[in-house]
Amino acid sequence: MTPAPESEFHEACAEDDLWAGEMRLCSVAGVEVLLLRTDDGDICALQNNCPHQEHPLDKGEFDGTILTCAAHLWEFDAFSGRSVNPDDAELARYPVKVDDGNVLVSVKGITPKHSHA
Repeated sequence: MTPAPESEFHEACAEDDLWAGEMRLCSVAGVEVLLLRTDDGDICALQNNCPHQEHPLDKGEFDGTILTCAAHLWEFDAFSGRSVNPDDAELARYPVKVDDGNVLVSVKGITPKHSHA
């Protein structure tokens, strides 16, 4: 993923508002983005709708590593966005950076992914 220009990043939340193992739904430049902080402390930004039938992933569960959709229990690796079960789907990832205690996300040019299953 190529780095987004500085001007394309928008504040999503304060870094202190997202603890390890937590997820938070944010609106970034009009796009729903699901922020997750892994057990390792990495902050990831993923599309909020499951590519299967577009159920909101913020209604699912996050164990600090795996994000599980509440509707049909599809599982996704939080860091990569790739599906674990089934193994042929993927979530769009948005570039993230932390600056002066704030989590910034860029959504420009990134389209949510959908499955044909």
